[in-house]
Amino acid sequence: MATEAEPSAGSAPTTKSAPRIIRRKKKGPAATSSSSTNIGGNDIPPHIQNNTQLHHIISTTLPKDYDFEIPKTIWRIENSNAQHVALQFPEGLTMYASTIGDILVKFAYRFQPAPSHQQPPPPSSSEQATANEEENKDSTSTPTRPKAIQSLSILGDVTYGACCIDDLSARALGCDLLVHYGHSCLVPLTSTVIPCLYVFVEIRVDVQHMVDCVHMTFLQEEKQRRQSHSQEGSDERPARIIEACVMGTVQFRSAVIEVAQRLNSEADSSTSSLEGGEIKFQAIVPQAKPLSPGETLGCTAPSGLAQLDFQDALLSPRERRERKKQAAAAAGAANTVPEGSNDSIPRERVMLFLADGRFHLEAAMISNPTLRALRYDPYSKTLTEERYETVKMKRLRREAIMAVRKSLGISDPLQLGGRVTSSVQDGDDIANSVLQPQQQCSLSSRPPSSANRKTMGIILGTLGRQGNPAILSRLRSLLHSRGIQTMIVLLSEIFPKKLEMLSKPTSSGGSGVCAWVQVACPRLSIDWGHYFCVPVLSPFELYVAFGEVENAALWVAEEEKTGEHVDDLTDQYPMDFYTKSGGPWTNYYESNAKRKVLSYGV
Repeated sequence: MATEAEPSAGSAPTTKSAPRIIRRKKKGPAATSSSSTNIGGNDIPPHIQNNTQLHHIISTTLPKDYDFEIPKTIWRIENSNAQHVALQFPEGLTMYASTIGDILVKFAYRFQPAPSHQQPPPPSSSEQATANEEENKDSTSTPTRPKAIQSLSILGDVTYGACCIDDLSARALGCDLLVHYGHSCLVPLTSTVIPCLYVFVEIRVDVQHMVDCVHMTFLQEEKQRRQSHSQEGSDERPARIIEACVMGTVQFRSAVIEVAQRLNSEADSSTSSLEGGEIKFQAIVPQAKPLSPGETLGCTAPSGLAQLDFQDALLSPRERRERKKQAAAAAGAANTVPEGSNDSIPRERVMLFLADGRFHLEAAMISNPTLRALRYDPYSKTLTEERYETVKMKRLRREAIMAVRKSLGISDPLQLGGRVTSSVQDGDDIANSVLQPQQQCSLSSRPPSSANRKTMGIILGTLGRQGNPAILSRLRSLLHSRGIQTMIVLLSEIFPKKLEMLSKPTSSGGSGVCAWVQVACPRLSIDWGHYFCVPVLSPFELYVAFGEVENAALWVAEEEKTGEHVDDLTDQYPMDFYTKSGGPWTNYYESNAKRKVLSYGV
């Protein structure tokens, strides 16, 4: 015990430097091993990191471009003394499940070195007595180290995202560790019922090919543009500057950053030359915190990219602070614009997305409807321009919201006593108005009286941790405060036929469920809501329906009175389900992050 206490005491004053020392020591052996062992900052022991048999099996049975972090997983199993391990994969990685399971079973605990017994100097009589007492306590309290994994379970339920992490099923199977592959850490590890390990499964791609495709695409477009406009002469300045917002899925997060770096590093070169000038690129990697830089989910994406101060985003935090100091010192002088920028140069802002599908890209296009989107598929090695029918989507969601308001007898959003806010992000004021006790609500805030009170259904998604009980409790309080009955239904997946049966009037004369709000995935309402027999709203849309939040993309009072609907693409539909800046309908808003049902006195 003394040998462990001395290093910790010595390193206490300099806790930040310790990880850097560990990483420098591990550079040597890591360079000779497989790339799967480059887990900088994790103290993987030599019997795993330097196991040539393990690296040989990884390189011959698993794809070389996929980093499943096998050494890190084995070390986590051994370090936590896990004997019953569960693995969870998305559909695209399920083909590797049995192979990875066999590797973990074969190598976990098998190559652990025997505990070393060094002969210490002979102790005194009193020290010997104390040591004997401690040894007796340790022998009775310390469990024996496992010799192998006793059971390994592969969870077979469909997994759409990190929100589907199924720690509850893993615990029901008696597992003491769950390894979730292919997604980021959406559900905090402090909220899971058993220890969990997220493995992103980073995929290495041909970054330079993507950069070359981007260069060739915009060079060809610029050439065609010049021919059509018959521009004359040449100019030493660039013909056009492309402001690129580079994003992708979590599997390509390293490649996304590298693409942005290469575009910026080649901006000063003449690689993208054209008669009369050049195409130059300026690239940033936007972030929707707490996600990784550039990471985009199907329900969460960076927003406001069209209005972003791009020149400020290009600066590092230190340069940004210096720029603010210079601006304050200059008191609004014209030289506050960074060197190299010129407003007379034509600029085009686009989104560059790295993914093999459209689902995540669609979230970015919904959140930034005015920006052009280009998607690079790393498997087919093609760069395509993608479009999304934003106007049609907004119309469909507006019709669903209006149908709910009509069924509840609401003609004006203020009829329910809700206060329309001026900003979607003003979550504090929204929550305060929603969570008022029922006795404080005026009678005018209730729907018209009728023989049968209206009933709305609340669906809590049970596919892993997809549904957040805290959001459910907020929605239930909102509906009860408006005098609306609720029916809570737990569903792993939402199908039109099932909702049709649940929405039918009862045999005793009940009116049935007039509408639903689902706490599972906002994209269920956006993509499939118009296929149901009754409206199925997302939590955000329910707040809009009750006038608790104004969003010009879905509801403008003046347009409704005239019957004219003019869609303005500058008003984006928020994709903020897992951001920290969202309203009370999001997962990380205040107490929602604890994922517990709370009573708000309604």
